[in-house]
Amino acid sequence: MKKCGHHRSGHLDRQLDPKGRVSLPVEWRPSHGESVYFVKVRVEGIPALRVFTQTAFDRKLSDIESTPDATPAQRDRARGILFGSAIESKVNEQGKLTIPKALAEGHGLTLPGAVHLVGRGELFEIFTPENGKAIEAAEEHARESDAMIAGMLGF
Repeated sequence: MKKCGHHRSGHLDRQLDPKGRVSLPVEWRPSHGESVYFVKVRVEGIPALRVFTQTAFDRKLSDIESTPDATPAQRDRARGILFGSAIESKVNEQGKLTIPKALAEGHGLTLPGAVHLVGRGELFEIFTPENGKAIEAAEEHARESDAMIAGMLGF
């Protein structure tokens, strides 16, 4: 069984300051100097900003390279889409992550304003407060309605 390393977990409500900075809990911060990457995604059909650590981003690239039955052209295209979709950033010395203003506003976040963070192991996702409630409800529904998921989780 794989041992869990540095990971982010739970649902957290935080505040964005007027410059688009959100303070991350110590255990969510990447290693000093490590890049993070913002990518717009949909989770359970709900818009989110996924924040990949360098490790998670590298794993995604590795997954693309090792996808069975993908042609070299498809791998090239997938890598290009990933890099074209990603916005690189870093967490500052005070543990604050800056979401670029255009990205934040394009995602429905207000500066200053509330955000909802969801830990996903090596990465985390950022939702508007309304979408944070929606993702919690969608995940609860999945646990209650999908026997396979309920069995894997055991709760």
